[in-house]
Amino acid sequence: MIKVLGFQRIAILLALLAVNILLGYLAYMHFIPQKDIKDRELRSVRGQVSTLHSDIDGLQIEFEQLDEQRAEFESLKKDGFFDGQSRRKAELILNQIQERSGVVSAVVGIAAGEFEESEQAAKAEHQILNSPVEIRIEAVNDLDIFRYIYLVNEFFPGHVSLESIRLNREADVSGVVLRGIASGKNPALVSADLSLKWRTMIPIAAGAANNGGAQ
Repeated sequence: MIKVLGFQRIAILLALLAVNILLGYLAYMHFIPQKDIKDRELRSVRGQVSTLHSDIDGLQIEFEQLDEQRAEFESLKKDGFFDGQSRRKAELILNQIQERSGVVSAVVGIAAGEFEESEQAAKAEHQILNSPVEIRIEAVNDLDIFRYIYLVNEFFPGHVSLESIRLNREADVSGVVLRGIASGKNPALVSADLSLKWRTMIPIAAGAANNGGAQ
């Protein structure tokens, strides 16, 4: 073998082989740490991407919640929840409700309003004004009374909650009553006593100006 190739050629081949081995070793020692570094960087980037996806999902949820809250806010604003409690306006609306409901009579008493503690309202520099409302209704039948309650809930400004209701029979159906109905009269056969809470949210400055009472 040596005679065929010659000693010098073999030495050159061995030297080249040694150089290749050395270069391979050096490349291996260089690229392996670099691969580990790149793997760590890749994992870090993937973690950041995952965090961004989570943030985007969170923002989408927040936007949806904001849309829902804005729609709710617009609905409350339309219902007059952010208006002052005008007694004159309330009287006019209740007169219209009485006519539309068909009740014989409705005597309304609205007490002075009081402010409720509300952390959420205070953060918005507003306060909740709560006024008790007592209504005495007389009607031919109880359906008219429930129609009256429905109309109050639909058209009265602000937020109205029915706290209690007491129904009473005022008279029995008799020949006299039937003749009265036939002649166009509306005898009061039933009555109802309603207790409600009328709530609106007004700016704190406006509340101070009103000295804690309704307008």
